[in-house]
Amino acid sequence: MSSLSRKTELVQPQRTAKPARPSRWRSFAHAPIRDDFLLECQLLLLSFSIGIQDAASFPDYHCFASNQTGNTVLLAVGVAKLTTLFSLSNIGISLSMFVLGGFLPGQLGNYFALVFVASGIQYAGPNPVPDSGTQALIVISLLAFSSGAQVAMARGLQITEITTAMATAAYVDIFIDEKMFEGRNRRRNRRVAFLLSLFAGSFAGAFAYKARGSPFALVVSGIGKAVVTVSLVANKDMGDEMDPSSREDGGIV
Repeated sequence: MSSLSRKTELVQPQRTAKPARPSRWRSFAHAPIRDDFLLECQLLLLSFSIGIQDAASFPDYHCFASNQTGNTVLLAVGVAKLTTLFSLSNIGISLSMFVLGGFLPGQLGNYFALVFVASGIQYAGPNPVPDSGTQALIVISLLAFSSGAQVAMARGLQITEITTAMATAAYVDIFIDEKMFEGRNRRRNRRVAFLLSLFAGSFAGAFAYKARGSPFALVVSGIGKAVVTVSLVANKDMGDEMDPSSREDGGIV
């Protein structure tokens, strides 16, 4: 009996471990987001918020937190010592942290909490806000890192018409579009909506700064980004049933 039982044990097939199924949260977090009207609205709100952020930060620190084209030019002007209006340390930290923000967490979101932290530092610090020194560099770092992560996230969604920050390409693409004057042109409409959102956000940020100061304006910008982050739970993924808003001529019309 003992030899028979040993043979039986030898011929029994080995059980292979089943691969672990990903959790529902992990599957949700890694699912590709569907290109639809909701996603367009979220990106436009981010554009509005980043317009507020730049309009509020430039008067204080004489550099941009997200518009790195402008910072590149200002860096060259500062290095050439054509003017002393711009702080090279502020511009340099903004450029470097924006790049770092795009490189490290680009797949994770826009890090809206950093905007609230920057605003809190300003509220707790002296008034008026100092335009140089340790506090200025910390605030610029937080805003630029957040902006870099936001732009990288937006680029990952492959909606190139709404970058949420850079306007130059959108201006050019509108006027070289062969279908510019057609009634239904989703790509043109997206570019126009993006520019209007950035334009409106910049004016809102400028007047909020004038009325209540930059800490308040940054809080408003952070709220806009927070709304987008929370609303991401409502986005559908590519596997969901298509609806009319995701057609080629749907969305923003």
